Amino acid sequence: MALDAALPAAPRTVALARGLTARVGLALVVLGSFAVRAVASAAHPVPRYFPDEYIYTAIARSLGAGHAPAVRGTPAHFPALLGPLLAAPLQALFAPGLAYRLTQCENALLMSLAAVPVYLLARRLALSARYALACAVFAVAIPDLLYASYTLAGPVAYPLSLAAVAAGVAALERPTRRAQLLFLALAFLATFARVQYVVLPVAFITAALVVDRRSAFRTQRLPIVLLVAPALAAIAVGGSRILGYYSNVAHLHVEGSLLRWAATDLFLLSLVAGVVLVPGAVAALARPRGRTETAFAAFAVVFAAALLFEAALYASNGSARFQERYLFSLLPLVPVAFGLYAKHGRPLRTPVTILSVLLFAAIARVPLSGYAAGLGRTDSPFLVAVFQLERLVGTANGSLLVALICSVAAVGSIVVARRGGAQAAVIATIVVAAVASVGAIVRDASVAQGVRDTLLPANPSWVDATGLSDVTLVQTAGSPSGRAIEQLYWNRSLTHEALLGAATATDVYPAPHIRIGRDGTLAGVRGNVLVQDYSATARFSNAVLVAHAGTFSLYRSDAAPRLSLLEAGRFSDGWLAQTGRLSVWPDATGRTRGTLRFTLSLPADARPVTVQFGKARYHVEPGRAATVTYTIDAPGKWSLPFTSRGGSYNPDLRAVSVRSTPPVLHRFDAPSRRATAVS
Repeated sequence: MALDAALPAAPRTVALARGLTARVGLALVVLGSFAVRAVASAAHPVPRYFPDEYIYTAIARSLGAGHAPAVRGTPAHFPALLGPLLAAPLQALFAPGLAYRLTQCENALLMSLAAVPVYLLARRLALSARYALACAVFAVAIPDLLYASYTLAGPVAYPLSLAAVAAGVAALERPTRRAQLLFLALAFLATFARVQYVVLPVAFITAALVVDRRSAFRTQRLPIVLLVAPALAAIAVGGSRILGYYSNVAHLHVEGSLLRWAATDLFLLSLVAGVVLVPGAVAALARPRGRTETAFAAFAVVFAAALLFEAALYASNGSARFQERYLFSLLPLVPVAFGLYAKHGRPLRTPVTILSVLLFAAIARVPLSGYAAGLGRTDSPFLVAVFQLERLVGTANGSLLVALICSVAAVGSIVVARRGGAQAAVIATIVVAAVASVGAIVRDASVAQGVRDTLLPANPSWVDATGLSDVTLVQTAGSPSGRAIEQLYWNRSLTHEALLGAATATDVYPAPHIRIGRDGTLAGVRGNVLVQDYSATARFSNAVLVAHAGTFSLYRSDAAPRLSLLEAGRFSDGWLAQTGRLSVWPDATGRTRGTLRFTLSLPADARPVTVQFGKARYHVEPGRAATVTYTIDAPGKWSLPFTSRGGSYNPDLRAVSVRSTPPVLHRFDAPSRRATAVS
């Protein structure tokens, strides 16, 4: 059966260009994808995949300023530098907001260019131009192009990894020096963009041994020498030193759940690929014909196995979720392999039927709602789309609908194997991928807009807008790191980070813990500070409040900031945690004198709560208020712990007790005892 008769008619984008050359059709696919993804990125106003997006951008800013890779002035031993290098000119020439939007457009173009190597690979395997264009459309229709909206490495690495696969197959088919060097260059660039693609050379060498066996060391001498020598040098130097930021990979262990996660990833990846194409694609890889197909099959199988191992290893060591973000470069290879299956008359029909039945059984038994819930969808645009469907029609109905679609696709693979219909199968797969992309985009846009509205003011670069420079971000105990990273991302004037008390660092780069001096001085902090007030209320005796936005307060100081008052455990919306501490530091005389006043209250619909400050207890009734006043006269720092009996959980899961107004300190100036307020 001729391929054009068995495989899909041109998709809509190519149908509009009927009569034009395949190259023009391919250009339309790339440009159409770019336009769609650029528009979709406009609905994604802020980064939210932290700390990764911030780290890539911080390194790009450092490179754009002409410095070595660094994050907040700390050298960044970061091997995946291609993405930051491409974004560096944008960060150097434009303000953060415009640089962010231009980076999204850059990513949209790069991911759309993935259609080109997929098309070329299909043509090298002697698939028709029409079918190769269908494969190209699938490569840009999958929901994973959602990552074009993110400032991550994936958008840069995606086209390069597929280009390396196409070049590798070409070099295996006809081992010329030009083809071999092209593969080596593309494999290096893919790895330079994303370290996980270090497996590309492994796939190439293994495929060379399969294709040429012993003679591979003669036909592929150049790439083998150029690949093995650096590998030996890396082993001698030490993997941890080479990997830098990713050195923790060397400490991952092969856990008992690795095989389970590999099977889970393979199953879910089959669903993302459309199910109906998967059994036929597996059959084509299992029985290739000729040198080119053998090269493709061996390369694709080893490449897929290596990426699955990486993803399963990561998931089994703590990141227990579907790692689609690390696997989606395998998806465009599925329709290419399926094309070979249809071209050869749909061989191995019984094994294909058995595999289809197994997929059908797994789909019927494994509900997707469990994987799409909570953090399970974090690294999977496909599961994001599933979750969006569940929000529209209900969790049970959404999960059932997806299961029905996938089950029909599994049955369809049996029909294709027995009766034909490859054309309809590929068209349906492209349509389903496009619909899933829309679902993922809609959900992502909603979440990103929520982050924008909740965590940032009208001008995200509000700290930069004040004109202050060399500002230190002070993280307080219990403050969410995501809020802090948003500030770091949008404000280049935030050049340092420091931790107060038991605060958590935003990323792996140094953030020293602050030692508070006897007079309240923040040792090691220079000048201006941005304090996160989410779970603490701070006042300074030598710093001026310049601006306030959300849970952040910006202070200007010409010297090391000196705390006057700190209430740890008071949230920015006035609620007190169930435990905390209120501290006041002395004035210039070394004594703490004055009165401290605040008011406790509860909403009318709350339950009574008893709060204990030191030895004093206050029973707070709903709808009532209790004013607390302390007269202080103590040498050095004065401190008062508080705890509560009772309380509740807010909708955001914070454990709270009662509401409290900001504490107001009126200092007495000895010896006249004239009061001065610190509010």
